[in-house]
Amino acid sequence: MKKLNRGGHKHSRKDSSRVAGPGNYLIVTEGIETEVNYFNRIKARIELAYKNEINVDKVILKVHGTGRSTKVLVKEAIKKRSLSTYSEVWVIFDKDDNIDFDEAIALAKKEDLNVAWSNECFELWLLLHFQDLKSAIPRDDYYSKLSDHFKKGNINKGIYDKNIKEIFDITFPFIDKAIQRSHNLICDCTLDRNSSPTKMNPCTTVQDLVEELIKYIK
Repeated sequence: MKKLNRGGHKHSRKDSSRVAGPGNYLIVTEGIETEVNYFNRIKARIELAYKNEINVDKVILKVHGTGRSTKVLVKEAIKKRSLSTYSEVWVIFDKDDNIDFDEAIALAKKEDLNVAWSNECFELWLLLHFQDLKSAIPRDDYYSKLSDHFKKGNINKGIYDKNIKEIFDITFPFIDKAIQRSHNLICDCTLDRNSSPTKMNPCTTVQDLVEELIKYIK
């Protein structure tokens, strides 16, 4: 016997296939601008999508930009997790010049934290929305390449900078391509046996977190 919905009617196929409401996520990020802006826009979209079904005052996504890196960031996330209850906790950080990059990822996994890391930087994830990238490039080149794409698309006066509030909205139309390109990079590094994140350049796992969240808004 089919279950009835709140209106006393049989559930349609659409009702039964609906994704369950989002959990309570904690995201602790090294960056205090780009990453915070990016995930706060996802938060806003999730709350809008579920505004008639959840209390929008409830914390669905809590994003903390710390300005701290690698192992220090992981320890900060562990501390924040102890202060409340979360369905998932994520840490986001870049390789940059951090010598404890691999150690931080290992510590996070040991403590049952999810990691969205980027080698070289978060801008790799953004750049993959617009193009493939198979070889390592200097950090500044990410900014110039993104600015080139912004010029072509007449985005933000043709200039990429780290504090664009709508960076998620700008890149969202190309998100499926970015996800596929990111997974391809992971596969390429695995085939090359570069299993150490420090050696996996360019590479990112930000797509794992993004895929987890956008299912609530797509």
